[in-house]
Amino acid sequence: MEKIIADKYLFDKNSFSKSLKQNHAPLTLFKKALQDGYEYLTDHFNSGEDIEILVRQQGWLIDQLLIFAWKQFINSDQLSLIAVGGYGRNELLLASDIDLMVLQKPRLKKEVEQQLQSFLTFLWDFGLEVGHSVRTVKECKFEAKNDITVITNIMESRLICGDEKLHEDMRKATGPKKIWSTKKFFEEKLLEQKIRHEKYSDSTNKLEPNIKESPGGLRDIQMIAWVAERQFDNIDISNLIKHKFLSRDEYMVLKTGQNLLWRIRFALHMTTNRREDRLLFDYQRSVAELLGFKGKENKGIEEFMKMYFKTIREISRLNEILLQHFEEEIIYSKRKEKIIAINSRFQKRNDFIEVANKNVFKKQPFALFEIFLLIQQDPKIKGVRASTIRLIRKSLYLIDDNFRNDIRNRSLFLEIMKQPNLVGHKLRMMHRYGVLGAYIPSFASIEGLMQFDLFHVYTVDEHILTVIQQMRLLGTDEYKTKFPNCNDIIKRLPKLELLYFAGLFHDIAKGRGGDHAKLGVKDALEFCKLHQLSDYDSKLVAWLVEKHLLMSKTAQRKDIDDPETITEFANEVRDQLHLNYLHILTVADICGTNPELWNSWRATLLTTLYHRTLQELRRGKEKPILRNEKIKDIRRESLALLSEKNLDEQSILDLWKSVGNDYFLRHSPDEIAWHTEGILNHKKVDEPLIMAHRESTRGGSLIFVYMHDRKNIFATITKTIERLSLNILDARIITNRKGFTLDTFIVLKNDGERIKTKERCKEIKTNILNDLISTTGIPQHSKWIENRQLKSFTLPTRIFFETDEKNNRTIMEVSTMDRPGVLSRISTAMEQCGSKLQGAKIATYGERVEDIFYLRNDEDKAIDDPLKFECLKNSILAALS
Repeated sequence: MEKIIADKYLFDKNSFSKSLKQNHAPLTLFKKALQDGYEYLTDHFNSGEDIEILVRQQGWLIDQLLIFAWKQFINSDQLSLIAVGGYGRNELLLASDIDLMVLQKPRLKKEVEQQLQSFLTFLWDFGLEVGHSVRTVKECKFEAKNDITVITNIMESRLICGDEKLHEDMRKATGPKKIWSTKKFFEEKLLEQKIRHEKYSDSTNKLEPNIKESPGGLRDIQMIAWVAERQFDNIDISNLIKHKFLSRDEYMVLKTGQNLLWRIRFALHMTTNRREDRLLFDYQRSVAELLGFKGKENKGIEEFMKMYFKTIREISRLNEILLQHFEEEIIYSKRKEKIIAINSRFQKRNDFIEVANKNVFKKQPFALFEIFLLIQQDPKIKGVRASTIRLIRKSLYLIDDNFRNDIRNRSLFLEIMKQPNLVGHKLRMMHRYGVLGAYIPSFASIEGLMQFDLFHVYTVDEHILTVIQQMRLLGTDEYKTKFPNCNDIIKRLPKLELLYFAGLFHDIAKGRGGDHAKLGVKDALEFCKLHQLSDYDSKLVAWLVEKHLLMSKTAQRKDIDDPETITEFANEVRDQLHLNYLHILTVADICGTNPELWNSWRATLLTTLYHRTLQELRRGKEKPILRNEKIKDIRRESLALLSEKNLDEQSILDLWKSVGNDYFLRHSPDEIAWHTEGILNHKKVDEPLIMAHRESTRGGSLIFVYMHDRKNIFATITKTIERLSLNILDARIITNRKGFTLDTFIVLKNDGERIKTKERCKEIKTNILNDLISTTGIPQHSKWIENRQLKSFTLPTRIFFETDEKNNRTIMEVSTMDRPGVLSRISTAMEQCGSKLQGAKIATYGERVEDIFYLRNDEDKAIDDPLKFECLKNSILAALS
């Protein structure tokens, strides 16, 4: 192995030494040697060389260059050059930092200080990215004692050149007998890992993972090595086999996983030409292809990422097992063991559950489910003992069709789902240990399946488990403030387990092609039948799976101010029970798709749809909400709100007479009262009225514009709002009989929050007013600002038209890539075609926007001219190209 690593084609020491002696310019020589070495490593990576060899070869190459450079500049026995960190472990990858420590004896001579400075400068000059520290042994001990990172680096140190005794003295001074006892070190590193995992949401399945820091990444392997070094004075993980912490098979899984992560990291460095640990969408295709994963569209990426996610789940599981072994060895070994029998199959040892004997699962396979139920029922159980996790993994072969058909196992699974606490948490644990995928084969098929888009931030399996966990949380007191409606509804659901089953199967058919909701119905019905759910319960679960997108689509894509939309939706849900279940599933699905999706606007949309539908269901089909009746109610409520504003009632009624009935159906009483007061108090009739309100019953902040109608108003306003870093979620446009336009916008900041201050409202009003006054023609648009993530996606613009006969208008849907300025460009294109905009609903799904526009022609009717449709389509495509 040493001969393979010390390859003269990588770096010829003799030839290099001769060139230096011949007085060739040293800087040029070192630069060329480093560049040639990197080219050698890259070529051999592309030809499939073992990554372990490449990693060791890179370490060896850097060692040789540093030794030659040291001899060039340093002429002293007062110093030692030490490799620390990843370089100390000899785990360098193409663009890794070179972490060095220069150990010095006290009272360093001035000329040696100058030599050292010249040496370090030279390293940077010939291309090494060096991180360094200069310390005495005493300083090392002091720094290491106060900083867990420093002691960790020192533990990985190795001598490159210089005084060997100096290095040995430093190792002894910082050993576990001097500072950082094994117990203290272990506890601190365990806390460090916990904080790191929380930073990455404790998920191994984020779609843009950090391959070093994320759970299951390289840092989790290094964590094992660090603790092993402190405990056994040997950083080589293979040494744990001898100590019976690891089986040989497990060691090979860990080693194979590490090698894959090394290959990915090497490919990342090749792709980016720098140190990069984030497997971003930008790089996934290139890295997948470098590793041999190719396929049409995103198939190669998805296969590559599936392998990656499977690997890090195994690493994460082994990290859990090994750290628990260390905990028993380091913390519990000197304590008296506390063993409490639970039943004939299980017992608690130091608050960790374990099997009573090694044959439990073989003799009584139902215990593979029972163990999770026992953990749910006893909050004092901290987790599963490492030896029992291993045994669960070895016993997965027992979960076959006979196991699935056994009434005991079906009953235990149902009981797990019926528990009042920790349902999502235990399903996640069952998933981590392989039990869930073994029991539900269709779940196994979506494990690690990524969705190559910006809308979903988790793999499909992780999303499903997050949704179920979210369902459980919606019923807790801590979520009551954020989700008051859900908190109330979930407590009235008769069978929570039906909700969890719907969550489990709602996306289970993804990746098969076709409509995943309809395909999932088949799986859900088979599962319900197998578990002997009643016909009614089975159909309810299947309906929820099939319709799981219905409520969000209705709320975000349809006009829920239209009574007929509510009637149609109520007919779909049929009764309050279906509505309640669907509402909770919808909210949990949104929150479990992407934590950033949930905002006050979506919350208000769904809550409004829920309450209006509930009202419709209670009235019954025989008494639908009549349009005129609703208008009368809204007018009455609006007048009541205006009664204390000292306004002339006749003036109010005259204003309302000019706007028509649509205005009252599309605005809430508080908005109407706000508009009315503003308009009647506005004295500068020739100047636009601009108002902004921080709070709105619709869940966002409001912007209102009232002015003489003319062309390009909407395009100008949308451009200004976008420039002010606000997102338009909803727009309602009314033109009254006197030739004035009333434009109402619901907006949120880019972080999903409402506008916070009066000063910000004033800034918004001033900017819109100035732009409306100064811009009368078509607003000019600057070049697209490219988004890093969007570069990885190609999405054609699609435009669809539909006639809304009952409201005598045309519905235009535009689906395109999300970019700053999309809405204002579409608005400009519509203006050019002479269509009248009545309203808009704006929805963003990751990299994709789906905007709905309600249009009419000059005669205030639905568009029926083919040339007008052609103009709209071509103008919008041109604007978005």
